[in-house]
Amino acid sequence: MIRNQIAFYRSRGYHTLFVAVAINPGYMRSNTSYWDSIETGVKALGADRAWTATFDRTRYALTKITASVRHGLRGTALDWMIDMGRSAQLPIEAAEHIRRSRIALVHVNHVFTMGFAERLQKSLRAAGLVPVILETHDVQSHLLYERAEPNPWTRRPDSLDRLIQSEKTNIAKADLLVHLSMDDFKFFKSELPEKPHVLAMPTVDENLIHSVNAAPDVPSEKVIDLLFVGQRHNPNLDGLKWFFEQVWPLIADQRYSLKIVGAVDQLVRDGAPQIYAAFQSCFVGEVPDLTPYYRAARCAIAPMVSGSGISIKTIEALALAKAFVGTSKAFRGMPMKQIEETGLRAYDTPRAFAEGIVKALENTQVQASLSRRVYDNLFSTQAAFKSRDDALNSVTKTSPQWETQFSSAVVSSR
Repeated sequence: MIRNQIAFYRSRGYHTLFVAVAINPGYMRSNTSYWDSIETGVKALGADRAWTATFDRTRYALTKITASVRHGLRGTALDWMIDMGRSAQLPIEAAEHIRRSRIALVHVNHVFTMGFAERLQKSLRAAGLVPVILETHDVQSHLLYERAEPNPWTRRPDSLDRLIQSEKTNIAKADLLVHLSMDDFKFFKSELPEKPHVLAMPTVDENLIHSVNAAPDVPSEKVIDLLFVGQRHNPNLDGLKWFFEQVWPLIADQRYSLKIVGAVDQLVRDGAPQIYAAFQSCFVGEVPDLTPYYRAARCAIAPMVSGSGISIKTIEALALAKAFVGTSKAFRGMPMKQIEETGLRAYDTPRAFAEGIVKALENTQVQASLSRRVYDNLFSTQAAFKSRDDALNSVTKTSPQWETQFSSAVVSSR
């Protein structure tokens, strides 16, 4: 998504400055083993200039004291992370470059980075009030609550109400909020109705689409009927257990070829050893390139029964014009009414999912065209840029002194 943000601003004539902001003490500048790979990844995002803002030990020790004073020892785990980000330090060269630039706006990723962005915004106010756009990336208070993140002051997890209040207080400092899922959009709009909100659905790397489309045709003996792509993530384990235990017996006599690609194989091996033993030949494991598997696949499946956020594997399958069979959880966070209007639907019972697979494989071209239509309407670069134009126009209209400035800073937490 950050690559998409940067591409958008550059396409609109902005000079982009990207800053990756540390939010935990593991990212000390002295821990040099981290930085080569991190800085390589940051530079690959495509910004005109890119830096990392990190901790030094003296500054970190001071931040622990100031954070405790600021919150009277009664802050939340989220407050702590935001204060850590607030204290991250730019390299001297980067700070000087930003100070000399005519910054038009600051686009912030994650609430964790709001402390840093607030400090940055104040340093730029000599030339006028610089607007801030915040891209929320999930409801972080919910995620911290679900994983029982310990509060550094109380050593106990915070209540959900306190975490939500902390998140609301901090994101309210932004001028406009961008959300990447319908669930996030509805939640934050109800919690902060006075703020402008924009929905910008996630995109996928266009390089993957070009790579798969350009790949040579696959010999018939290497065609994959059903493909599942999943990382080492518990909802993927839950989904595969449901699929193998309840769906597969209904289609086993069809003798479909099935491949499961990604580190989810390790999770299944440990969490469902009987399933792994029975279907070991289907598990490919991690691969350096998904292109040959997507090229060979006739149908992508997402038998998800749990999960939060939005499913990138679903968007990838739609982008690649693959026949797609998924549950409601595979379409989580997406505008289902618009998706169903194109002809796609969710299959939530084992029987319905099995019938959906049979239907998809009998009509792959028709189903593939439905997938691509959904992608073009909702998830393509053009659709994302239209939403980002709405966000940009909103903040520049409220801050007309910046309309003719052509410099943007994009900051993100690590």
